[in-house]
Amino acid sequence: MKASFVTRIMHRSGFAVAMTAVALAGIVVFYFTGSTVRIDGDRGFALLSANEWIPSPLADMFASIAANALVMVLLTLILKSSNILRSTTRLPLAMFAVMQLATPSLAVQFYTGTLLCLTVTACVALTFTCYRAPWRTRRVFLIFFALSLGTATQYSFAIYMPVFLAGCAQMRIFNRRTLLAALLGVITPWWILAGFGVVDLTALEMPRFESIFSIIDYSGTVLLLSAAGLTALLSLTAFAAASVKAIAYNARTRAFNGLFAVLTLVSVVAMVADYRNFIVYLPTLNLCAAYQTAHYFTVYRGERTWIGIASVCTLYIFIFVCQTVM
Repeated sequence: MKASFVTRIMHRSGFAVAMTAVALAGIVVFYFTGSTVRIDGDRGFALLSANEWIPSPLADMFASIAANALVMVLLTLILKSSNILRSTTRLPLAMFAVMQLATPSLAVQFYTGTLLCLTVTACVALTFTCYRAPWRTRRVFLIFFALSLGTATQYSFAIYMPVFLAGCAQMRIFNRRTLLAALLGVITPWWILAGFGVVDLTALEMPRFESIFSIIDYSGTVLLLSAAGLTALLSLTAFAAASVKAIAYNARTRAFNGLFAVLTLVSVVAMVADYRNFIVYLPTLNLCAAYQTAHYFTVYRGERTWIGIASVCTLYIFIFVCQTVM
């Protein structure tokens, strides 16, 4: 079998489906081993944080799987509609699946990280549809409405508001109307929550923090940090290498890649700066790293690039196996 043929296979939907099936099977197996470390504590300002929404562990796992599946569906739509990778590759889906698999204790739970990743992916999809369309202020409003509503459950959503404000500038739609739409989007959820008596704005509570490091053992900490460190390293390295080629793209594709670049950098910085809460940013960073890694393997596609793709997947699967058997 020729190396070029193997490389082509890894860029096709079949490989993405296979990696997704492996990830799904691995997550289910991990759940039934009983090794899951539950994320406890309410971290919301006004509403319960997402880890408190579903009390049943089994239903929680299915909700997490459904949310991750929806992220992959949205990512597929982004790739199809924007042609951001200038190729028909489905490699980002395969990469995202194995990266999520590397942190199975988080993947079996619907928590703020899962909700944040889903929200950010939907916001990216909406932002892309606004390219050179400043009249689409309702979509800008919806982006900031979703992020502001998420902030009621945890502050991490607020960190991405400047990202999408910068995204408006990258999409060439930043003006007074857009800024007003964004401001109204931020205010409206709190106005609704206060107006219906769901939240008393004078009695907001600071989140009760509990570091993930205080509830997992040493080996679990090492493996979790290994997965996070590998993802951060891959995303930054792949971004730096692929950006050399991205300079030659047209303005539209450069704008789309620019949004993913800012999203990647902010996720890495947020994960390091807010290290006690870094698991919240990990799924979003996995999404960014999946895109950046696939972008690199697409622009530098050669006969033997399947070796690099296989190596990355193997590393993440190895981390998953270590967490399952230890």
